[in-house]
Amino acid sequence: MRASTLRAPSLLEIVVGSILSVVLGAILAATILVLKPVEVLKEAPKDKELDATKVYYFEGRKEYTAGQRWRFKRDSLIQGHTIRVNEDELNTWIEEIYPRLPVETKAAKAASKPKAKGKANEAAAKEADGPMFSIETGTPNFRVTSDTLRIGVIYYINVFGNAFQIVVQSAGTFEKPRRDEDPIYYKPSALYIGSLPAHKLLMLKPLILRQVIDTFEFPADLQAVWAKLAEIKVENREVVFVRTEPEKSGS
Repeated sequence: MRASTLRAPSLLEIVVGSILSVVLGAILAATILVLKPVEVLKEAPKDKELDATKVYYFEGRKEYTAGQRWRFKRDSLIQGHTIRVNEDELNTWIEEIYPRLPVETKAAKAASKPKAKGKANEAAAKEADGPMFSIETGTPNFRVTSDTLRIGVIYYINVFGNAFQIVVQSAGTFEKPRRDEDPIYYKPSALYIGSLPAHKLLMLKPLILRQVIDTFEFPADLQAVWAKLAEIKVENREVVFVRTEPEKSGS
């Protein structure tokens, strides 16, 4: 080989190659975190500490009898009154709008049974019905803390007969818009896709949250009420929907 045919890469080639390496590495790392399993719990275990290296998803409570109060409170909100709702009521309401999918019921039953060992457990993990590729969106779930509303959704994915779940969860509060005519919006301080902390992606966080929210469509009557809310706040493990004062007719 002639020496004249050898040349060092140009500065542009070095920069482009470095950028591509960083981007591909970031995409690979993000994919691994998204697919990393998230442990779903009802409450934190009392007999052991949580693993600081794991991401957990704590489901909100849904007690059917207590949740039935939502019907009365919904009507009261539509009629112009301020209401307070707890997570039982929120989860009962959302399940009436978005009933549980068959795959959710199946997954819940499987989670309640003792885990099998050996080949039987491996075969059960790979069992999936339907098309070669599918994504099903589960019913949203609410968990209310002293000052934060946590919202979670489980996506059930099937790829060539291999079924797995990706949990998308957020924790945040509500904020008033800058313009009075705009509705109040939910602002998460934390947003996880699987084990990926999407809230650290800065510019991409609002886009990801919007994609998740757009998956769902709320009833027209509640959309109309939302535009008339003066404030939404989380306090004492309840979400408070504050209606604007009704306009007084002239005398």
